[in-house]
Amino acid sequence: MPRLNEKAMRVYDNMIAEADKQGLRLILPFIDHWWWWGGREQLAAFYHEKAEDFYRTDSKTFKAYLDVIRQVITRTNTVTGRAYYDEKAIMAWETGNELEDTNADFLHQTAAWIKKWAPHQLVVDGTYKKINSFALTDPNVDIVSNHYYTNADNNHPGQVTQDLRAIGGQKVYLVGEFGLLPADQLNAIMQSIVHSDVNGAQAAGGLIWGFRGHRHDGGFYWHKESTGHYSYHLPGFAKEGEANQEQAVVDLVRTAAAQMAGQQTMAPLPKPDAPLLRETTSPFAINWMGAAVGRSYDVERAASPTGPWTVVGWDISDGVNEWNPETMVLFRDDYRQLQLGHTYYYRVTAKNESGRSAPSNVISVQHSEENQPPVVTLEPALTTTQDQGVELTASWQDDGLPSREVKVGWQHAGDGQVHFCHADRAQTRAWFTTPGTYALTFTADDGLLKSSKTVTVTVGEAAGKAPADFCRYHGEVYGVAEGRLTVMKSDKDALAVGEDGFLGPFANEGDKVSWQVQAPWSGQFLLNVTFNGKWGGKQNSFVVNGGAPQTVAFPQTDEQGQQLRIPVTLKAGSNQIDFGRFAGDWGYMFIKSIEVVAE
Repeated sequence: MPRLNEKAMRVYDNMIAEADKQGLRLILPFIDHWWWWGGREQLAAFYHEKAEDFYRTDSKTFKAYLDVIRQVITRTNTVTGRAYYDEKAIMAWETGNELEDTNADFLHQTAAWIKKWAPHQLVVDGTYKKINSFALTDPNVDIVSNHYYTNADNNHPGQVTQDLRAIGGQKVYLVGEFGLLPADQLNAIMQSIVHSDVNGAQAAGGLIWGFRGHRHDGGFYWHKESTGHYSYHLPGFAKEGEANQEQAVVDLVRTAAAQMAGQQTMAPLPKPDAPLLRETTSPFAINWMGAAVGRSYDVERAASPTGPWTVVGWDISDGVNEWNPETMVLFRDDYRQLQLGHTYYYRVTAKNESGRSAPSNVISVQHSEENQPPVVTLEPALTTTQDQGVELTASWQDDGLPSREVKVGWQHAGDGQVHFCHADRAQTRAWFTTPGTYALTFTADDGLLKSSKTVTVTVGEAAGKAPADFCRYHGEVYGVAEGRLTVMKSDKDALAVGEDGFLGPFANEGDKVSWQVQAPWSGQFLLNVTFNGKWGGKQNSFVVNGGAPQTVAFPQTDEQGQQLRIPVTLKAGSNQIDFGRFAGDWGYMFIKSIEVVAE
């Protein structure tokens, strides 16, 4: 039988203990229908069975599932000292997440087994997309739930009434998940959850997918769906979450909670608790675990642990999406205000519209980082002709001091005219009025120190006709009619052009379309791709001139599609570009055209 991961379960212990401390009530599923977090498929693999065997009550997988239930419910919480079946924070146990193939025997045995071990806690039928009639007559099932999503064709306000009618008041009804819609549509569903009434029966509540909490070392955890929706973060961040309509979604949830509690409006946010400042070895990498309802933070610095304190950072937000603790920090002190070798003390306060928290813990940091000039890397010599110009590519590394901002630039001080397309970029193109030898210097300046390197460019006579513009290019738009198709044999989802002009769905490995495109010079270009992701986000690849596949993650779109710009390296003249489903690609994609541009 399975053995629980003790390290993971201690995290679970702490979560339950903290929920009890905060007065929260939990609904805990035992397993997932899907594979995301380790589901029925992974459990079945331990017993050399298939994922479908999970729902078969004579299978080894089902017996293992029942034993997991027993072990979890009877576990003694290492934080509280109580058995899970005595934890009041655990309101209900859910048979599993989105168990869409639940059958009567499976539910009957599972619900009875849960009640045997946890008679004073509730049981939720975790079925997805439907209301099971056998759940309504099962004495061990207390709550039935449903999840609303567009791919299930039920993500609308009317589903609440439909489900309430199907239940007929026999069980408590919960909308366990809905989401991945604009805020106004989410609000329409939420208001239906709050106000729908069928013969006196109403929904117990609804949960929007999905929220993520603070990271221990700064920022928030985050998740991005194939639809482009990000996780929401409390208390909502109007600027950082604007594209996600985060503030509107948080507010509609809080408003609905107030309405279900019989209140007219949502209560003001409580003042935030103090954040937890993390230890650091650098005054330029200061992070903290944010307060639950903190909207912004002020950072204070002092020369002693007792002050006096000076505010050195104002209104700092930790609500940035796609937070990466490996490369991002919440606060960097001003290098110019610090003395090398001195020790400084820091503390942080959280703020929202209801007030300010108490100060955080105090940390001490010795400033021992002396600014160093940027380190520039540049090829020493290049050769080209007048009609081709030259692609210039420099790179640099910097210590991030005095700030992360580094200004870069190209210049030429000798005889002869040099024209830079973008003299203020590390990667650019240059062209030349006359043949000759040119010394082109690239400089990186961090504000206090700078470094330079020079490349010698030898320019020969024109070997062909020069382009009208060495910096900008807009090539021909190549539709699928101009491409050559490679179609793999398949009984379904064969590669074809639809009535809307999009080619797809690239369902089979080897499906591809190939174009011959022109480039005026050798170097970097952008490929404007008109695509349609109407069946959800996916991953497909481009191959340029027979090279390695260049994998691209495409977002979900509506049926009209949209454009995406892909960087590609082309040679002067004719190039072959393949688009298709290569090894490792997944999903279904539709493509209409490509266009080579340089800007």
